[in-house]
Amino acid sequence: MSLHDDERLHEGAKRLFESPRSFSWNLVSTRLTQFSYFDEMLGHPEWKGRKILDFGGNIGTFLASAGDRVDHEDYWCIDINPAVLEQGRLTYPRAHFVHFNRYSSQYNPYGKRNQPLPDCGVKFDIILAFSVFTHVDKKEMVESVGALRRMLTPDGVLAFTFFDPWFDRSLSDPSLRRGATVLRNLGPRGRNEMVKRARWFVVIDDTLYVEPGDAMCHQTRKGRPHESYCSFFTSDLMKSLFPGATIHAPVCREWQHCCVIRN
Repeated sequence: MSLHDDERLHEGAKRLFESPRSFSWNLVSTRLTQFSYFDEMLGHPEWKGRKILDFGGNIGTFLASAGDRVDHEDYWCIDINPAVLEQGRLTYPRAHFVHFNRYSSQYNPYGKRNQPLPDCGVKFDIILAFSVFTHVDKKEMVESVGALRRMLTPDGVLAFTFFDPWFDRSLSDPSLRRGATVLRNLGPRGRNEMVKRARWFVVIDDTLYVEPGDAMCHQTRKGRPHESYCSFFTSDLMKSLFPGATIHAPVCREWQHCCVIRN
């Protein structure tokens, strides 16, 4: 789900960096940076002949930016919205698009809770997830990462993005003023000592939840359909959750970190 602006930021995250305004929802992603982002994060691997899973890949815009460097027959996209998957099938008929009818208050409010990942019938060399775990709670992220790792080949790699609330966006985008962190743009809330010490928090619409417990778990709480749900995790937390993973700072003028896990 994307907004019609240059950076294609999600509505909830964008509210942290701009004055309040209303945005219309658009289910079809127009972001064209995924391939260059992951290509750099993974050290420019050989993509051809590799089985690739794009988890939360929307209409498959990864393929648009990859050009002829990825074989469409070796590309799978799993997404929770059937409408974007149908568009992906029409645009990239040789690729594979699989529906994952899991509940998401923001993107699939009428889906089923605690649905297991669909079996694609293949093990993947590379699994990617761009701006997926930026919209779930910690428990769901850990469970999903575990399930995705089981879908890897013995020497496969999983790479997914996350928002670090301490990251200064001007480091990856020189056009921004220094100090453009999530905490700074939370205003007075970001200066709260509890928030400063937090290793993760969620902003649901305009309400901030600091390290919420199981009662706020995305798969148990009753959310408002199409609410804005944005999660933020520190790099230190990611290192503790996924021992052995490598954490990379944003590239390509993005503001999402990348967690890379290799088998």
